[in-house]
Amino acid sequence: MKSLKKLLLPYKNMPMGVYIIFFASIINNLGNFVAPFLTMFLTYSIGMNVEVVGIIVAVNSFVGLLASAHGGKLIDVVGRKKIFIIFRTASAAALILCVLTRNPIILTCLLIISNFLGGYSLPVYSTIITDITEGEQRNTAFSLQYMALNIGFSVGPLLGGFLYNNYLNWLFLGDAITTFISVILVAIFISETMPAKQEKSTERHNKLEKSEEGTLLQALLKRPTLLLFSFIIVIYFIVFSQFNFGLSIQIGEIFGKNSATIFGSLMTVNAVMCSIIPMFLTVMTKEMKASLCIAIGGILYAAGFGMIYFIHSYALFVISAMLWTMGEMLIATNTNVYIADHSPASHRGRFNSIFPIIRKLGFMGGPIIAGIYVKYTNIRNLWLFIGGISIIAAILMYRLYLMDNKIQEIPETEAV
Repeated sequence: MKSLKKLLLPYKNMPMGVYIIFFASIINNLGNFVAPFLTMFLTYSIGMNVEVVGIIVAVNSFVGLLASAHGGKLIDVVGRKKIFIIFRTASAAALILCVLTRNPIILTCLLIISNFLGGYSLPVYSTIITDITEGEQRNTAFSLQYMALNIGFSVGPLLGGFLYNNYLNWLFLGDAITTFISVILVAIFISETMPAKQEKSTERHNKLEKSEEGTLLQALLKRPTLLLFSFIIVIYFIVFSQFNFGLSIQIGEIFGKNSATIFGSLMTVNAVMCSIIPMFLTVMTKEMKASLCIAIGGILYAAGFGMIYFIHSYALFVISAMLWTMGEMLIATNTNVYIADHSPASHRGRFNSIFPIIRKLGFMGGPIIAGIYVKYTNIRNLWLFIGGISIIAAILMYRLYLMDNKIQEIPETEAV
């Protein structure tokens, strides 16, 4: 009982907004029905050509990133709450309209419009958490948000699969309704958190959060460690993208007919761990800086993915999945913390909009790089390469951790 209280202690006495975002995020991701089944829906239900569907999915992803980038600026200028309510509501409304048509052109346009409008609000949750937390509390808050995302994603696709097979219209309606519920929660229970001008000028947070004048690029250039961090994180996501690309091919080569079942079970291991283990990691790493946690995550990536070169048994693949999942949790939660701790109060929305773009770059580049590498070697050799660049990224991140420590030692009166 005492150990359970100790485990839950960091999650007590958090700002109310953190708990609201936790529940709103679970609801959002529980109802994330359309995106996972988009390719299947356009191909089999609408009857589109596979090549055309590929282009639509790529365009859909691209416009979401564009909207997120622009949304970051609007969040900083207009306000977090307003942007969330306006664009999430409009996105849900577009999904409802999908129920009224099966015209391929109209339907495709509505789906892209919905994703585009929803993209504007993507940085809101992270920006609000950054506004209302600091220090160890911020780490705990992002850990909670990460758990909410994974709890939702653990159940959402199962519900989506049931709706797709039995009540197709509810695939869109369910997604829209859960979005509306999250909007209502934010509208009622979260006040606008955008710092007032006077608060920006007399910053209460660490000196790296001091407000800046000018554009996002100008603010970034004043934080060279964040630029280096962004480069390293792209490497991390190139590595992590192999859980879907390289791992599925390797499993297929070893296990043949049973590959789908085995791959699915490894994804279940990942989802269950990501829904539960962050609570333990928060307690274990509360005294550690975000950059050091991410460096450790890189070592776990190297061990978890690198060992695939040597293994053939299912039990060892489960151990591999547990190792790289531990790395994923350390990296995902602490990436948000690092960006938050290095974001000027005046640019928080814009800085938080960077993360989805960095993530997408890694996930886009990872399969391409792996595909070329496998073409000239073989799938098993890929894991030596992936393990090697994981170690390089971990070393670079540890170097960044040392650089951050030196910056923190500079007196407050000196320039960052």
